[in-house]
Amino acid sequence: MKQTKRFFAMALAGALTVGCLAGCGGSSSDAAAPAGSASGSAAAASSSDSKGTIQVITMALNTDYWHAVQAGAIQAGKDFGYEVNVIGPNDESNAQEQCNEILDAAANGVDAIVVAANNPDTVSSTIAEVHAQGIPVVAMEVTVPDEDAYDAWVGVDNYKIEKQLADYIGETYDDLHVGIIRGIVGTEIHDIRCQGIEDGITEAGGEIVSVQPADSDRAKAVNVAENMLQANPEINAFVATNDEMALGAYEAVKAAGKEDEIVVFGIDGSTGALESIIKGELTGTLDVVATNLGYNSVEVATKILEGKDYDKENEDEVVIATKENAQQLYDDLKTSLANAGF
Repeated sequence: MKQTKRFFAMALAGALTVGCLAGCGGSSSDAAAPAGSASGSAAAASSSDSKGTIQVITMALNTDYWHAVQAGAIQAGKDFGYEVNVIGPNDESNAQEQCNEILDAAANGVDAIVVAANNPDTVSSTIAEVHAQGIPVVAMEVTVPDEDAYDAWVGVDNYKIEKQLADYIGETYDDLHVGIIRGIVGTEIHDIRCQGIEDGITEAGGEIVSVQPADSDRAKAVNVAENMLQANPEINAFVATNDEMALGAYEAVKAAGKEDEIVVFGIDGSTGALESIIKGELTGTLDVVATNLGYNSVEVATKILEGKDYDKENEDEVVIATKENAQQLYDDLKTSLANAGF
């Protein structure tokens, strides 16, 4: 099969002004929802001559990261002539709600489903059920145990990219004593990311002082980081398995007055994280360019529907965002969000 590798065009004609996006970089509780809809509800790119309907189901719709995925998916729908609806549970821990959303999409007669399973073991049987009905399924970001339950996967190798980030940290800083703040224990994506960080830091000669979950919640991450610092004052670096938790860790570092002593890294490349880096707060983030994830996943779904060549596995690219390049990455992301109607 031919390689399907199309990256989301950030600078698009007719862009809305960036000013309409005020508030997109907030915490999970105040992150922007699409115009005219609440977090977790559908956002669609549709027209009377739509080629079909693609349902995109994210792990959640309560963070900047998933809003960026949503923006990319909506833009792909516009570009390829499909109605794209984007929904997601209220938080990443709600696998049952996601199963219900998958079944509802099938019952409503969608032409294809793109899904980022928040708990692959739990959601896999539901994905297999709708796939058996003849509905094409694209696994987004994470795979599910039954490879026959989906047609294609789009995402990143979470172990490889987190190890890449850990290698960078190990090469840049000496005498590392690292606290890892991770997402829900048992969630595949966070398990894998955590392992990549641990292996990279250890291979670089650093010490993993503590690994604690904060369930992808910024407020929980503040408390977790505070407790880590009290128990392990030697910590001089925090690495979180997503940006929301990294932002929470920075709040704890700032409250402790240790901004000049502790570096903080996240992963995702959310608007909030990029803003924080630009302001000199967060040290960096591994930017997975979330708009590309949404865009490329929908593009692969259109290829399947139209009988075109596509790859079973489609790996996206990443970039480490630091003070040097954060402004450009931020501007590109803002433009992408604006063009998707955020």
